[in-house]
Amino acid sequence: MRVSIILLLVAATCGPLLIRPSSAAPQTQVQPTPAPTPDPAAGLTIPDLRERQYQKNQGEITIGGLWQRGAGYTSYRISYPVDGLKLTGLVHIPDGKGPFPLIIANRGTISREIYQPGMDSRAFSDLMARNGFLVVAPDFRGYGGGDDGPNSFYTGFYADVLGLIPLAQKLPQAKPGKIGMWGHSRGASVTLAALTISDQIAAAVLYAPAPADLAADYARRARNSGGRPGTDTWPFTPQQNPAAYARMSPISYLDAVSAPVQLHHGTADTTVDASASTQIAETLRGEDVSVKLFLYKGAGHALKGTDYNRYAERTLIFFRDALGR
Repeated sequence: MRVSIILLLVAATCGPLLIRPSSAAPQTQVQPTPAPTPDPAAGLTIPDLRERQYQKNQGEITIGGLWQRGAGYTSYRISYPVDGLKLTGLVHIPDGKGPFPLIIANRGTISREIYQPGMDSRAFSDLMARNGFLVVAPDFRGYGGGDDGPNSFYTGFYADVLGLIPLAQKLPQAKPGKIGMWGHSRGASVTLAALTISDQIAAAVLYAPAPADLAADYARRARNSGGRPGTDTWPFTPQQNPAAYARMSPISYLDAVSAPVQLHHGTADTTVDASASTQIAETLRGEDVSVKLFLYKGAGHALKGTDYNRYAERTLIFFRDALGR
C-alpha cells in the first residue's frame, strides 16, 4: 500500500512517463535550391534597352567654344548628359535663318590615342551643313574629354546616341520633329541599333556598317585585332554562349525598323566585308522596310573619288527627300 502511494505521487509530480524508441526516426534532408544562373545578356538586349526610355532624357546640350568655320556653317564644341556621364561632341550650324533639319552623325572606331573631335564624321558633316542641315556629331563615352562608362557589346555607344536624340531635338536651331541619322562602320552599326529602339528617326544612312550579327562582328574584331578584341567590350565569346549573342544582336530585331534605310559599301572592304550590308538589306526587305543598297565595285572601307561623289550625292538626295530640306 505504501509503495503504491509513492508511485502515484511520483507520477503526479513528474507527469507521464515517456518511453523513447530504441532508434530515432529518419529525418528528411532538405536540399538547398540551387541559385539561378545569371543571364549574361540581362540589360543588354534590344527589348531591355527599349525599357530605358531614352526619349525622357533630362538636361540639355551646352554649346561651348568655336571649333571651326566651314563654307556656309560654323562648328562648336558641345557637352551633354547621358547615363550620369558628361559627354562631348560637335554641332555644325548652317549659316542663315533656321530652324534646320537635324541629323546625328555617328563616326567609326578610332584609337583613343589619336582621336580628335570630328574624326570620321567631318566629311559627312561638311556636306550636310553646307547644304542646310544641322548636324550633331557625338564623340562617344571616353573620347574627346568626355566621361568614360560601361560599353558591353557597344550598348554604351547606343545609349550615348539614344540619349542625345531628345536633347538635340530641343536645340533652338533644330526643325521640330523626327531626325535623320548617319553612321560609318561602328557608327553605322550603332545607328542600326538605334533604329530598332527609337521611333524618332525619320531616315538613316548606313555607310560600311559593322555586322548586325554580334557573333559575326566578334569574329571580325578578333581577326582584325590579332585575337585581342577587348574583354571590356566583349565580356564573353559567342562560343561560350551563342544564344545570348543571338538575343543581343540587332539583326534579330529589324522587324521594329520603320524608317527608310540607305546602305553604301565597297566590295573590296577589308575592314568590314560587304556581306554585312547585304545581310542587313536582305533582312530589312524581308520585314517590308524601305531599303536601298549601293555596292561600289573594288572600293574599300572609305569611298574615294568617283565612288565617294556618287555616295555623297545619293546621301544628300536621300536626306533631302526624307527630312524636307
